[in-house]
Amino acid sequence: MAERIDAATWSIQGETVTLPVTITDARITAAIFTAPAADARRVLSGVPLRPVTVFGRAITLLMFIHYDEWVLKTYDEVGVGLLVRGPRGLPGLHIVDLPVTGAFTREAGQDFWALPKWLMEADLAFGPSTTDVTVRDGGAEVMHASVQTGGVRLPFGTRLKVPSWSYLSHGAQADRLLRGALPMNLSGIRVGRAPFSVRLGEHPMTEKMRALGMLSRPLLTVTASRMAGSLGSFREVPAP
Repeated sequence: MAERIDAATWSIQGETVTLPVTITDARITAAIFTAPAADARRVLSGVPLRPVTVFGRAITLLMFIHYDEWVLKTYDEVGVGLLVRGPRGLPGLHIVDLPVTGAFTREAGQDFWALPKWLMEADLAFGPSTTDVTVRDGGAEVMHASVQTGGVRLPFGTRLKVPSWSYLSHGAQADRLLRGALPMNLSGIRVGRAPFSVRLGEHPMTEKMRALGMLSRPLLTVTASRMAGSLGSFREVPAP
C-alpha cells in the first residue's frame, strides 16, 4: 500500500510521487451506452452514489486507453464507468471497474484516487479503422471487444476536466467518498455511431458490463489519437 507523506505527496514502491501528475501522451477509444436505471442502481450497491437518469435510462461509458511513459509508467487500461450524482446532487463519472496492465499504476490508482484498478493481461490495438481489445484474468478470457472508428473527424480538440466520484472499500482511501476531475484534453478526435462487437466471459467485471448495457450498439463512439492533461488530488466529501 502507498504511504501518504503529506497532502499531495505519496511514497509508492520506493518512489516519491507528488500530485498533480501530468499525462503526456495517451490514446483513447470510448463508447457511450444506456442501461435501465434499476440495473445501474444495483451496480452501485454499497456505494453512496446514484445514477444520473434520462427517461429512466442510466448513461454508461466503456473506455480503452494506452498510456505512453509518464509518472505512473506505461500501460493499458480498460474503464467501465457510469454517470452518477453524489451529495448535493453533484454529477460526475464514477468508474466501477478499471483493469490495468501495470502493478505500479494499480497501486497508485487505488491509494491516491480510490480507483478500482486490478491487474489484467491484455492485448490492445488501435488500428486506423478499429480498436480491438482482449482482457484476460489469470489466463482466462474476460472479454473481447472491437470498436470501429467513427466517420466524423472533428476539426478541433477539447480541453476538459470531467468531474468524477470514486469510492473503494479497500486501500489507503478505504470507505472514503472522493471527488475530483479527470483530464480529457483530446486531439485527433473522430466520433460517430460506429459498429461495436463484444464477447463476454464470466467475471465480476462482465457482470457489471451486462448490467450497464454494454452488449448492444453504443449511442456514440469517440476515438482520440492523443489524450493529455493534469491529474491532481481528489478531496474527501462526507457521504450522506
